Amino acid sequence: MASTSLAVTVAHAIAYLTRPLLLRASNETIAKLQLALESGLKTYYAPSWTPSDSFRGSGRRCMTLSPKTNPPRPIYVAARAANVEWSDWIAALGGLEFDLFVDPGRVSVRYNNRGADPLGQLITIWSEELAREAARVHAQAQHAPAVPLSPMFEETLREEDEEDEDELFAMLADELAAPTFKTPQTVRFPRSALASRHSRSSSSSSGSSSNNSLFDDDLESVSSVTTASSAATETSKLSRRERARLARVVVDTTKKEVTNYDGGKTTVLTGGVMLGAPKKPTLLKAAPQVFLAPAPAFVPRQVAVASAPAPAPKAASPWIRQPYGPSPNCTWRVRA
Repeated sequence: MASTSLAVTVAHAIAYLTRPLLLRASNETIAKLQLALESGLKTYYAPSWTPSDSFRGSGRRCMTLSPKTNPPRPIYVAARAANVEWSDWIAALGGLEFDLFVDPGRVSVRYNNRGADPLGQLITIWSEELAREAARVHAQAQHAPAVPLSPMFEETLREEDEEDEDELFAMLADELAAPTFKTPQTVRFPRSALASRHSRSSSSSSGSSSNNSLFDDDLESVSSVTTASSAATETSKLSRRERARLARVVVDTTKKEVTNYDGGKTTVLTGGVMLGAPKKPTLLKAAPQVFLAPAPAFVPRQVAVASAPAPAPKAASPWIRQPYGPSPNCTWRVRA
């Protein structure tokens, strides 16, 4: 029983000392520190531990923890083993000097004040008696029979619930029927930059001077402003799309061929947009046909023979008669 009481009491003391370090150190460091504290504190408290008399040897088990000096040996060894700085540890505990009492069935602390009461007040951190009483009260609350309510009290509670429900639904109905937020209504529209631009454009187109205030209370002015704003918005959208489309046009600068179109001339844009109307197809005129007369067929020339009586035949001559000239009346040369 003594060993079990020592282990439980030391466990509560370790939980009180290490709880402020949960947000400053890792889980591995906290676990290593708790194991070192359990081993060192059990060894330190065992010689003076007397479960039958909880206050016997309490002075020897008291440990003074101060930010100005190192802690007692069991705590100092545990801090070194877990690599925890004592200055950070005591700062997490509040940064004040206090005495830690670990007695059988009780863990308490006492802060050393420098005022009229130098010993201070003893504060109980954990007590076996208080824990046993709390467990008993909790068990009784769980097993206690439910106290029956009187019919008069139940009727009163039911009426109060119905009144609360009616009031809640009435508030919801009022909110839905008449919303708290209403759209503000104005009699005259304020003058804006759009109104100024519309006024200037109207003055320049009509050529007559108009009043400085463009918007009146009549519905016609409001509709004209709405139409102008819609037209300006549409024009701005079209102009942006046109600029974006023209920005994507690729011009081939290597081609210099000129193509005529209605209204002027422009260079050929390969893959771009052709301006003007489509070019009319060019009709090719037929070349005049020239008919050549066929060459006359070769007609052999005929030699006319004189009607005079043929002379008497002479001796054979080595010369041969040949016609001379194109005339039919040819002369004959005879060589004797």
